[in-house]
Amino acid sequence: MNKNSSKIIVSILVVLVIVVTILSFYVFKPSTPEIVYVDNVQLFNGFHMSKDLGKINGDKINTQKKKLDSLYSIYSIFREQQNEEKAQELETQLRSEDQELKKMNEYFSKDLSQKVWNRLNQYIKEYSETKAYKIVLGTQGTGNIMYAQEGIDITEEVLIYVNEKYEGN
Repeated sequence: MNKNSSKIIVSILVVLVIVVTILSFYVFKPSTPEIVYVDNVQLFNGFHMSKDLGKINGDKINTQKKKLDSLYSIYSIFREQQNEEKAQELETQLRSEDQELKKMNEYFSKDLSQKVWNRLNQYIKEYSETKAYKIVLGTQGTGNIMYAQEGIDITEEVLIYVNEKYEGN
């Protein structure tokens, strides 16, 4: 064998190794699932924005509850003393403060939850596009998804991503 034919054989072998390597990468490459799911309850509760808003509004609601409890205690004293005029005034104020507490609870459970879900949906969309997921299903822990192949629950991955986005990272 001459020197040129050795070089040709080596070149062919190198090309063959490269082709086999590339093909094996595509053949044995772990496929990314196109359909995945997240546990909505776990995601919502673990999202830092939910916790932040929950703390802020929980403090406001607790303050309102304490105010209502104090007014009720004073109201009870006036009722025991049979001071109907003062008791009537406080009863009106109690109704007003109770309505305020109901509004606060409704705002927190409805409006703030919607703000959190709007933000989560935005982040999930971004995350899904970077991962090339075609569908991301949401489950609430008991029912929507009765069985899922191991490895397609991406709740933890999404939770890390959304919290990093929320924190500005």
